[in-house]
Amino acid sequence: MEQVVSWTKIDFDLQAYCTDFGSRFPVSEIYLFGSRRHQTGSLRSDIDLLVIPTENIRPSDLRAEVTNRCKALDFFILERGTARSVVNDSYISALDNEAIISRCDAVRVWSAGSGFEEGAKVFANQSFAEHVDFRQTVMPNIVIQMSYSDLQRSLGQRGLPTDPVVGETEPEIADRLLRVAREAASFRLRDFPGSGNARKSFLISPSSEYDYQDIFWVCAKPWVSSILREVTEVVIDGQKKKSDFSVASSRFIIEMKYAADKNDKREIQKTLEGLKHFYTHNANVQFLLFIIYARKEADIDAGAWERMFSDRTSHAQTMVRVIEV
Repeated sequence: MEQVVSWTKIDFDLQAYCTDFGSRFPVSEIYLFGSRRHQTGSLRSDIDLLVIPTENIRPSDLRAEVTNRCKALDFFILERGTARSVVNDSYISALDNEAIISRCDAVRVWSAGSGFEEGAKVFANQSFAEHVDFRQTVMPNIVIQMSYSDLQRSLGQRGLPTDPVVGETEPEIADRLLRVAREAASFRLRDFPGSGNARKSFLISPSSEYDYQDIFWVCAKPWVSSILREVTEVVIDGQKKKSDFSVASSRFIIEMKYAADKNDKREIQKTLEGLKHFYTHNANVQFLLFIIYARKEADIDAGAWERMFSDRTSHAQTMVRVIEV
């Protein structure tokens, strides 16, 4: 006689779970992808979720969700263009979160602003077999290459330079602009042959913070026309001020200081120590590039300052760089 195997089906309320999850974890959005998203899965299929954090989330806490709440869940933390499994550390990486969401053909089921999406109600009720030992999805550990037009479109959506493309990410853009900042401070009399007025200008012998800012502006603006000067208001060291330079409105900020001596060094150090509060008051800022032009007399340990004051969180980054002049 043929033996019939009976599966015990477990019903899982994804809508209620996402609502509860969003109240317990610092996340902005939750996406569903894989076979459950396409409704082609079986009772043996895991429930693949991309979660976008607003603060650091420990993978171990999400693994505990699988153990304690639903063994069919499979979490991937998505930040800065990389979706990484909390179980096996496999990943898939692209230019930004939007590219990952598109590549995975994921659908947003919950957001902090609107809760469980009305259009996602079709995914609200999920079922799985009780006896199945779920094996979590393994990402291919690849970086997705984008076409140039896709890259321009993605950068444009974030307000970052597209003509020319200065870099694919904020750190890459910062590195390019730092190159400009270094070269701008290296003009010498030999670079201006003849008898033009530039030979007697601040280009040759800058002596103030504003001189260095002017040189950077003269060099960078014709190349990256989207750079703005003293337009975006930010809070630094507890004081409201216009940022020295900005790209993509308030998304990318450049601050520039000049240390001629040890007195300047002490004042700048106070400002840098206040950076830990920067993103508390500037939620829209994704990247802060802090450039310090320093003379030998200021006695600044460039490497130590760059390590001490540069910082990265789950949603933003501060890069401090010292240029010796």
